Amino acid sequence: MNVMASIDPIRAIPASLGLTAVVAMSPENFAYVTGAFILTVKQIRPRQAYAVLPASGEPFIVVCSIEETLTRDESWIETVHTYTEFADEPIESLVTAMKGAGLTSGKIGIDLDYLPVSSFQKLTALLPDVEWVNTTEEIAAVRAIKNESEIALLEATTKQTHRAILDAMEASKLGDTERDMANKIANNIINNGADGTLFICFASGKRTGHPHTMASAEVVPQPSEVIRFDVGGTYGSWASDFARTYSTGNPTESQKRHYSSLCDVQRETIEMMKPGVTAEEVFYFCKEAFARHGLPFHMPHIGHSFGVELHEAPMMRPGDKTPLKAGMVINIEPSVRDGEGNAYHTEDLVVVTETGTRLLTLGLAPREMPVLGQKVA
Repeated sequence: MNVMASIDPIRAIPASLGLTAVVAMSPENFAYVTGAFILTVKQIRPRQAYAVLPASGEPFIVVCSIEETLTRDESWIETVHTYTEFADEPIESLVTAMKGAGLTSGKIGIDLDYLPVSSFQKLTALLPDVEWVNTTEEIAAVRAIKNESEIALLEATTKQTHRAILDAMEASKLGDTERDMANKIANNIINNGADGTLFICFASGKRTGHPHTMASAEVVPQPSEVIRFDVGGTYGSWASDFARTYSTGNPTESQKRHYSSLCDVQRETIEMMKPGVTAEEVFYFCKEAFARHGLPFHMPHIGHSFGVELHEAPMMRPGDKTPLKAGMVINIEPSVRDGEGNAYHTEDLVVVTETGTRLLTLGLAPREMPVLGQKVA
């Protein structure tokens, strides 16, 4: 499953930054710029791929010959250069292609947040007249505004994942292990349309305090315990990211209070979001909402932009003064811990509109904690 980003903003990146060219080569930036999802670019780091966008002239791609046919099939960029794995150095092949395009001097951007130091050393030695600058975040900033097809895809994947969870938890029961329940979620995510799972973080009881622990085949959730999970599926270069908290039944008053208050905080935070509000203002509003509801606060961020990368910019954190704009797609995910070691977490995807936000999940978490084995509306 893949969609194409808007080409005009992509082609305008070098000129907008005053650069001779930009080279997109992180897995996320390469997929975004080219429109081609090459699985091995993400999973096999030495198999580097490059999308070169000159300020003037036609763009081109340099990719491992194994991936040439898929690249040509999926990308809007017509010129594709290849290198042979193990026989050729990817960076040397990039330099050869750049020399052929006359890109041998000036200021050129590249994803220095991702490029290995050894590759960068070869690059600077082979093109000594180029001033290399880091444009990882500049491309990510363009990615932050989604077009209608990107928003539609993220809405579809998120709703598929939400439905997978509702069905899996309704089909689960006391006596199942954490692994049993997590496997139901994973199977449903794939059966609902995903290529695979991005992550399945799942825990019960005191283990919920570990933010990213895996489900255990030995742990059987007990009555009056909390179950917390954060899961995602993969859909080509895109993904889903969704979190919920359940009860195994007969929740304590403390559990009910922490959960319902957390749901109130999330709803109030989403309701205050609109164009012009900065990312850090969303963070501070959420933090103040925690205080109003009598909840302890511990988070370095309370949400993040979402797209071809799990955590995209802007981040809802102190210091990020990026104004929200229509078309940004953001996960809002407050979490809280009680005094007994239980953690509660809810995460929903929204798109910023001209007047506020629109929810991309099937609905916010119910204010009354859902119970294992019971249907959630």
